[in-house]
This record gives sequence, C-alpha cells and structure tokens, in this order.
Amino acid sequence: MLRIFSITIAVFGSGWILMGLEILAGRMLTPFFGSEIYVWGSIIGVFLAGLSIGYVLGGVLSKLWPSPWGMAAVLILAAGTLVPVGGFYDWIAEGVAGWDWSAQWGSLAAAAVLFLPPSVLLGMISPYAVRLTARRMETVGLSAGLLYAIATVGSFLGCILTAFYFILWLGLRMLVLLSALGLVGLAGVVAAAHSKSTG
Repeated sequence: MLRIFSITIAVFGSGWILMGLEILAGRMLTPFFGSEIYVWGSIIGVFLAGLSIGYVLGGVLSKLWPSPWGMAAVLILAAGTLVPVGGFYDWIAEGVAGWDWSAQWGSLAAAAVLFLPPSVLLGMISPYAVRLTARRMETVGLSAGLLYAIATVGSFLGCILTAFYFILWLGLRMLVLLSALGLVGLAGVVAAAHSKSTG
C-alpha cells in the first residue's frame, strides 16, 4: 500500500511539474521570439510530442524493468535535464535565435532544445505507474484512468499556481531548479517506499 501511495504521489507531482514547465516556457521564449501565437503553438507542440514519445518509452521500459527503481531513475534523469534549462535557458534561446531562422521555426527549435528531453521523461511516468500498480488485467483500465486523472489534476494545479503566483514570487530560474529538486524528492519517495515494502 505504501508503494502504491508513493507512485501516486510521483504521478501527481510529475504532472504538476510538467505543466508548470510549460507555463515557464512561454516566459522564457517570449523575449527572444515574441509573444505571437506561433510561440505558444511551438511550446504546446513540443510538449505534446514529448509526451507521446514518453508514453511509448515508459510502456516499453516498464515492461523491461518493472520496478519502482526504474521509475525513480526516470525521475532523476528528468531532474538532470532541467538543470541546464534553469541555468542557461537565456543563452540557449539566444543562441537558437542567432540561427537566423524565421520566428516560427526558431521558437519551435528553441522549445525542442530546452523542453523536449524533460517532457519525454516526464511522459514516461504515468504508463510506468500503470504497470506498477495494476494487479490484474481486469483492473488495468481502472488503474490507468485513475492515474491519468491524478496526473491531470496535478497538471491543472501546476498550471494555475505557476501562472498566478509562483512566477511572480520566485522567478524563472528558481522555479526550474526547484522543479528539478522536486523530481529528485519524488524519486526519493518512490525509492524509500519500495525499500520499506521489500525490507
């Protein structure tokens, strides 16, 4: 039971952080590519593409390595991809803007460089969680529905609270780095719960 609860917390937290990053992405790219609709279209498209890839990879990895340690490893990797985003997003975006592409393709490229890796890795969490929590074939659909709902509630809160409050209180860099620390914390929760349940 403790292990399932920890996995549920990881799903909720990763959903929160994912959508928070999507809100932050708009503020990061606007100074370099403007605030036109294609900038947000690029951001949303990159996150959706990353999630699609992550869903497939999460399903494959959970079959090959059906262990909470695998989920914890994915969370740690996702945290690692956020460190350069938090530290150097302005340099990276400015560098991509210097490629002299159109604003549409430049914003898409910058969004991909900055946010495709974390969105792929965070997309792996929900299917991994389904594999770890479903006990019988008869309950797979219910487990998947509940976990994706929990992830979506986390995404809703991450979206609203980041947009309304956290950006103003903490700033972009601090929020990204706190997100990385949050993912490390989620990995620790999953690993600790698994260790206790098997100890």
